[in-house]
Amino acid sequence: MVSLISFLAVLLIFFSIDVRSRESAASQPWHAHLFEWASRVGGIAAALALTLGWVDLFLPDERSPIHVALVAGPGSVAVLCAIVLGLEMLWQRDSSDAGS
Repeated sequence: MVSLISFLAVLLIFFSIDVRSRESAASQPWHAHLFEWASRVGGIAAALALTLGWVDLFLPDERSPIHVALVAGPGSVAVLCAIVLGLEMLWQRDSSDAGS
């Protein structure tokens, strides 16, 4: 569980940096909005999974109210959002890069 919490903390830092570097504008194409929302949803999911995992770490093991699925669900959403943001590199190229 500790390694999962560490991974989720790194994802949360990644999403925090990504969200702060984005500029919101209504005139952006649809995929820019998709990537912006993927960053927001991924950050929220990573924060939720990290919080649940951290609380579960300090609860007694017998009859813990936090099941592993409660951590894995939002954690999986965060990983999927990170994959979507990785695909953003295919869409978001500078027009100067396309000519070379």
